[in-house]
Order: sequence, then structure tokens, then C-alpha cells
Amino acid sequence: MSEIKTYVDRIFDELVAIRRDIHAHPEVGMQEVRTSALIRRELEKMGMDEIQQPLPTAVVGLLHGGKGPGKCVALRADIDALPVHEESGVPFASQTEGVTHACGHDLHTTMLLGTAKTLCHMRDSFAGTVKFIFEPSEDTMPGGARALVAAGVMENPHVDAIFGQHVCPSENDTVGRMQLYKGYFTSAVDLFHIAVHGKSGHGAAPHTAHDAIACAGYLITALQTVVSRRIDPMDSAVLTVGTMSGGDAVNITAGEARMVAVLRSFSDTARDTAIEEVNRICKGIGFAFGCDIEVKLEEGYALQYNDGAMIDLVEQAVTEELGADKVIHLDRPFSGSEDFSFFGKLTNTPSAFMMIDAGHGEHMVSLHNGKIVFDENVMRSGVAGMSAVALKYLAE
Repeated sequence: MSEIKTYVDRIFDELVAIRRDIHAHPEVGMQEVRTSALIRRELEKMGMDEIQQPLPTAVVGLLHGGKGPGKCVALRADIDALPVHEESGVPFASQTEGVTHACGHDLHTTMLLGTAKTLCHMRDSFAGTVKFIFEPSEDTMPGGARALVAAGVMENPHVDAIFGQHVCPSENDTVGRMQLYKGYFTSAVDLFHIAVHGKSGHGAAPHTAHDAIACAGYLITALQTVVSRRIDPMDSAVLTVGTMSGGDAVNITAGEARMVAVLRSFSDTARDTAIEEVNRICKGIGFAFGCDIEVKLEEGYALQYNDGAMIDLVEQAVTEELGADKVIHLDRPFSGSEDFSFFGKLTNTPSAFMMIDAGHGEHMVSLHNGKIVFDENVMRSGVAGMSAVALKYLAE
């Protein structure tokens, strides 16, 4: 057994305890006060060389190798929870009503702490620097990555490459298998905040009003044609109206209606086309109903581009450390979005982002579901694999 796997086995029970502590005390984006304090304590205990706090709830650790200066590799984990009621039934369930780690960020945080602990233990075996980035608010736009980049997290020392991983449920109950993909891996995401301004009136005299709800209803239907009729079928995008509200009373024709739509796209062309079409449709539907439709675009997360050479390095490192059965190449990208993309995009830094299988077979539910349960053994592969990736990158 390798030194990495031996050490991970030794600290595994400790990692389980940390993960369960974080899981039981979840905090939503930019409110991760307890979580960030826990991270700082753990980094101090393991002997991290430098600990920084570039944002109120962000933590960055710097570990310098014992063999002297060299390259700098960054490893990132997100630390925030979701405003979701937990229904998992686990004994360490969330103690905060309406908030839970339904996206696995408790595991991400713990795996990065485990990787930091492992590399601290092995610091005399490598040259260079490892930067451990614990990012707040990934699941709440505008996210934490852009703010961290603006705060200089990719400098001092300059980051030469950055890696991240995300747990995901698996139908076949595989645990700890790294999912790899070269090129654009996660979608871009943007929000449309749409306000329909009509004219209210008595419900018995609709001809004297301009019904904002009727207008909004037609608009929702018309927006379904953006992807089906305006996006190249060889490209891909998803446009979903997620929330809609309007009206004050049953006997009043509504003068105002509001909705929020989310766009996920896999190319700049699809994104630009969809944005143009949403604005065009809103203008036309508004004119037809005598309403003014206001559209505000909230730019979300960029496409994540996985550098081919970095994915090759991940495959080599994980295969050497864990075996070929712990690696799989995907035949298509992941439809979700991640602000990890900004660490590479905004700084022109080679990056790679991977998914890692975390169970639970026939009992599997999707991410962001309050019933989700992960197999904690995923942390063995997550820690050992990312430790091996960091060491291999610094050695080349």
C-alpha cells in the first residue's frame, strides 16, 4: 500500500467526524462563519505554513514543500450549504432548520482538509507550494470565486494550475471513481429577472385593464421556443422559468407579474443567441398585450474548460495511486454549473474539474434533494486522488 493510502486510512475516522460535524451545522453562502472557523482550526492543528482569510468566510492555506521552491498548484473546495430541508434520516442530520448540505460541500471541505493533512505529512517529499482554497457561496450567485480572484487568491505565489472535484450520486453504487472529461465540462448559467408591467383593473371589467398574468402566461409558453427553435440542434441549452408571481386579489386584474428564468448553455454562441431571443420575445409579447416587459440579465457562471494536459495528469496520478478502475472518461459534459470556472477563465490558468462517484445505487436521488445520502468512503479516493494529483503536478 502506498504512503498516501496508508496515511488516508489512518486519518479516515477523523475525517468522518469532521464531515459529520460540518454536515450537522450547515451554513448558506457568505454565512459560513462556524465552518470557516473549523477549517482554520484544522489547518492550524496540522501545521499549515500560512493561513489567509481573503473574504470574511473564505480560508486559504499555503503549504511549502520541504525540498525548496517550485511550482504552485491550487486545490479548491466549496464550503456552503443549501436552503433545503433535510430528509436524509442520517443520525448526524442538519441541526439548522431549512438548511442542509444537499450538494456534498461538507464532503468537499473535508476531503480538502484531508488532502491538506496528507500533504503536510508528506511535505518533505516535494518542492513547490500547494494552495488550499476553501471557497464560500458557490451555490448562491454571484458565487465566491470571482471575489476570491479579485482579492488576489491566484497570486502570491502565482498559481500555475488549479484542480477541483465534486461528489455525485451514482446509479450503479460505485464509490470513489473519478469522472474525467476534456474541454468544456460544465455549463454556463445566467438568470433573467423579468417584470411584466400591465394595468390593473376590476376583475369584472377586464377590457379596462392590461392583464399582466395573462401576458406572463403567454410569455412562459413562448420562451419554450428559444431552445427548440432558435438554438442549433447540434448545440445545447436549457431555459427554465423557475419562479413566477403576480396579482394581489382574485377580483383584481393583475397589473404586475414577475418571473425568474435560468439559462444553461454549453457554448458562447448558444448563450448569445438565447439572450437575444429572450429579449426579442419579451418585447413582442409585451407589445401584443399592451404591457411593458422589463428584462434584467444577471450574468452567472462561465463555462468550465478542462485543460487536456491537466486531465491527462489527473488520469495518470489517480490510476497510479488508486488503480485504473477508479477512472472513467465521460462521453458528454455535465449539465450543471460551477463557479470554479472563474479561477481558470479570469486568470488564464490551466484547470481541471472532476466529478467523483459517491453512491447510492437504487436509493439514489439527485444533488440538491433533501433526501440525498452519500457514501463517506468517497473521501478515501477523494483525498488520496487529489493528494496524488498535487504531488504529480509539482514533480513534473
